[in-house]
Amino acid sequence: MQGQREIIRFLAQCEAVWHRRFPALHRRAQWHIASYLCTRGRTGAAVGELSGMVKQVFLLDDATVRERVSEMVALGLCTLDPPDTAVSARTIVVPAPPLLEQFDAYLLELAATLLSTVTALDPAFRAAAPSHIDGESRQSLLHAVECCRNDTIGALERVFDETGLSRARRLDARRHLLSASHWGLLLEALAHRYGIVTTPQDGDGILADQMAATLLSLIRQNFQTTRDHIAYLMQLGLLERRQGRALRVALAEPVARQFDRALAQAAAELPRITRGMLQQETEAGRTATVRTRTRPGDATEGHVLLISRSNEPDREVPISTDPIIIGRAPGSGVLLSAVEVSRAHCRVALTEHGVTATDLNSTNGTLMDGRRITGTTTLTPESVLHIGPYRLEYQRRGVPDPEATMRPLGVRQTGSA
Repeated sequence: MQGQREIIRFLAQCEAVWHRRFPALHRRAQWHIASYLCTRGRTGAAVGELSGMVKQVFLLDDATVRERVSEMVALGLCTLDPPDTAVSARTIVVPAPPLLEQFDAYLLELAATLLSTVTALDPAFRAAAPSHIDGESRQSLLHAVECCRNDTIGALERVFDETGLSRARRLDARRHLLSASHWGLLLEALAHRYGIVTTPQDGDGILADQMAATLLSLIRQNFQTTRDHIAYLMQLGLLERRQGRALRVALAEPVARQFDRALAQAAAELPRITRGMLQQETEAGRTATVRTRTRPGDATEGHVLLISRSNEPDREVPISTDPIIIGRAPGSGVLLSAVEVSRAHCRVALTEHGVTATDLNSTNGTLMDGRRITGTTTLTPESVLHIGPYRLEYQRRGVPDPEATMRPLGVRQTGSA
């Protein structure tokens, strides 16, 4: 159980670091907006672009997304271009220097936490914490955090499958469980189950008021709201009441079994992901690349995914033993921005059995050659995946093309040579 404990500590520390660095940004949508602006949108991003990224995840309307942006502007973390007009989908949001500096400081602290966690999981692991952050490091660190979160999200999806939760309630549950409050309550329940507690326990379960006190200090949420959120988690069957005069709750046993499995998987994956991240940064000079196909017949050596969508330039992503998370969340190895794509939609990796694709319980599914896949599926050359409006063709190539156009991962091509 030591591996599970380390993953819980890591996830809890990720939350604590964020709220310590950005105490005023306690809404999860603001984390997504800040992460996007400080990684892929450091020179600015349109409000419509930010809306497309977050509103489908949280079922927010355009007005609410604009409100979140306005809150960040009022805090001096962003500026608007043009500055003196009403905020519209075409308004450009530019991250201010304080946001960029604080976000990199947040990532540096996150990197130290990650390396400490991996060392605890694998004592043979040795690596020094970075002294600076660059473009690829930002993406890689967010990717490592998202991989751990995706495993826990997968556990919740399996719970919903077992309980037969309706599609409408499941959609609402996903939205709530992504919030800082509901996620924080689940982390507390997990910490209690695995004996990671900072306050003495004098009975079975964890006191609801103690959970409320934690969220009050972390995100300034009042006691009654926390109690309402605890009641919602109990309605979903994620928490169950324990005996006692005061309200005490604990992780429901069927849920705990799914989390045991998910956390063990994360504990096995995180060292491998971190090693791959460090190796890639060392060998490639800390620059990951994606090839843009500029003419028919261009070839990339090895295993690649050719990603295409109408009215967008094709992208070629190299496949390695370091899994690629494909989704709409910031930090995804391959970011697909269409609303039909889930935050963490699927995973592609090179394994001893070949190149595999795994659907991560996405809402709209991953299709291979026209059929929805379940679990892990091995791809064959010329296999085609469909994720929303995107077509991803797996190709195995043996002849490198040194003249192919190279560009940084996640950067859109704006013109032709």
